Amino acid sequence: MKMTMTRLGLAALLAASTIGLAGLARPAVDSAAVETAQDPEIFKIDTVHSSVIFKVKHMGVSWFYGRFNDVTGEIGWNGDEPTGHSIKAEIKAASVDTNSADRDKHLRSNDFFDTANYPTISFVSKGAKKSGENRYEVSGDLTMHGVTKSITVMIDHVGTATARGKRIGVAAEFTIKRSDFGMTYGVDGPVGDEVTIFLGLEGLKADR
Repeated sequence: MKMTMTRLGLAALLAASTIGLAGLARPAVDSAAVETAQDPEIFKIDTVHSSVIFKVKHMGVSWFYGRFNDVTGEIGWNGDEPTGHSIKAEIKAASVDTNSADRDKHLRSNDFFDTANYPTISFVSKGAKKSGENRYEVSGDLTMHGVTKSITVMIDHVGTATARGKRIGVAAEFTIKRSDFGMTYGVDGPVGDEVTIFLGLEGLKADR
């Protein structure tokens, strides 16, 4: 009987020790903290306060500027942790505006954007890394005229505010060759191949 009690006592002690070690090996996880670290804030692009402007050389002697009036999408922002940053932007190609109805009609034709067949221009980021104070190197896919190319752009965090809802602003400037996207009309003539794009995006915190 004493032997049985001794064995039972040892078994109980061993079980208690095992439970204690298991408790030490698995500390309580703050699920709220994990969610905060992994889930960036999502901001819906405010079309009214966002700008997409481009410039291209005309006849090799001057810069000509135009813009797109309709841009939508969202900005994902994770504070100082760039791995949580993301940008998804979609532009309606037919919203091109160069202050000339005839020129805009030509740009919408199959000589240029061919908006009937390719109604949208989009950028979807795939990664980001810090490149300086308030500056980030963002890589992703730009799709235009039915062609998708991987590009890398420098994004500046312009600011964050809480007026009329939480807002964030980012800006970028980068250059592409339109011939890379199958738009070759006039490349050897009056319209330059290289196009510089200026983005100024303002996002409003989305309710989710």
